[in-house]
Amino acid sequence: MRKTVNLVLLLTVLFSSCDKKNKIKTSGEDTLNSEKVLEGSTYSIPGFSFESGSVVLYNPATSQNIPDIFALPSSDAQGNVTGAYFDSQNINKSFALVGEFSTSDAALNFFNDYKQVDVNSFIFLAKPVLKNQVWVFKTRNEKYAKILILDVQAYLKDTEPFAEVTFKWVYQPDGSKTFTE
Repeated sequence: MRKTVNLVLLLTVLFSSCDKKNKIKTSGEDTLNSEKVLEGSTYSIPGFSFESGSVVLYNPATSQNIPDIFALPSSDAQGNVTGAYFDSQNINKSFALVGEFSTSDAALNFFNDYKQVDVNSFIFLAKPVLKNQVWVFKTRNEKYAKILILDVQAYLKDTEPFAEVTFKWVYQPDGSKTFTE
């Protein structure tokens, strides 16, 4: 009897740990920046993948998987850094601004309450990206994410324009327009 109980406990632990490893990450908080990383003789740039739920390096010369979004700096005609924006390698329009708020609390409440994608008109760039905005993103595979901008930094770093965006996100991997989180 004792061996049976131990075997059942062992199997329960093994199967529950497998479930945790295979579970898709569908929400989180991340920071994405525009810093180029030298890899060999070419540069990579950080991008965010909703499918993997993480920041990944993308090298146009060698990468097979393209991240969903990139944070990039905006500059004026004189080269002054003026802000940040999100770009995507999608051939279709992918961004929709669904809310802008004067306080972090109002933005977070809207983000948490926004459960259904209710926009049909998208644009190519999320520009400008500002603190307390809420964006919807449509992936290449017609899946949706919502993004709350928590912080934006844009400045010259080592004489190069630099942008860094911190954001909360929720991803709907089944392709529906309803967020379950």
